[in-house]
Amino acid sequence: MSPSFPVKALLLIGGKSRRMGRDKASLVFEGKSLLDRTLEVVTPHIGDVYLSVAHDDERSFSRPVIADLSPDPGPLGGLQAAFAKDPDTAWFVIACDLPLFDEATLLHLLENADPSQAASCFLNRLDGRAEPLCTLYQPSAAKQLADYLAADRRCARKFLESLSPQTFPLPNPLALDNANRPEQLNELNELKLLAEDGMISKEVTITYFGKLSAEVPAAEEKLTTTAATLAGLYEEVRMKHHLSLDLDTVKAVLADEFVDWSTPLPEGGQVAFLPPFAGG
Repeated sequence: MSPSFPVKALLLIGGKSRRMGRDKASLVFEGKSLLDRTLEVVTPHIGDVYLSVAHDDERSFSRPVIADLSPDPGPLGGLQAAFAKDPDTAWFVIACDLPLFDEATLLHLLENADPSQAASCFLNRLDGRAEPLCTLYQPSAAKQLADYLAADRRCARKFLESLSPQTFPLPNPLALDNANRPEQLNELNELKLLAEDGMISKEVTITYFGKLSAEVPAAEEKLTTTAATLAGLYEEVRMKHHLSLDLDTVKAVLADEFVDWSTPLPEGGQVAFLPPFAGG
């Protein structure tokens, strides 16, 4: 079903990801690249689909592209360039690193979006905040975006929240889980397999050390989670507590042993997260 207002799609494909170590759009998940998976969901429902690329990206694509207007503008640069191309249409902006994004999620947004609202989006399942990289931005958001960028502000989430957007809970709770690192791609694969029998909650105890202990309300907490691996658990608490350290600078301990981030998370697990310590 098509929405009652004109809409075009912008797929943020970016370039080489620092955390993933390669172009995320070309990553393969269940036999298909992340870009192809996203296109298969979007193109049957939105006729005009563009790829958002960096200002100096010279690669060839089978789809039309919209290049950023300036070097390194951040995620909002794609939306800025899209509105510059067509300021009179709504733009559906979607990141390419959402392996489990599905048709039901897209249709829920298109069928329920209120065109009188500047933006319509979903709430992130991990922190309950508006998710900017799967959002329908109406033409009325263009002026506010221009003012936001003119003030040298770049945070996509804070911009979306400044619009007081229309929000929805996710019909598929895993649809917007992203893959910024190889460990998170593995987490999503495990979650998808587990979700076939229903999401499984488990209770774990987490102890934070060093710098991390200063960034959380308490150095130890009990948490009910649906994470499948240690990587998924750390991403959950990183967002929950706004932790400053990414996964690649932290070590995970399970039952008093250092473990790989892909280690399955057991019910009742005793987990510790350790940041780098001075002197090694």
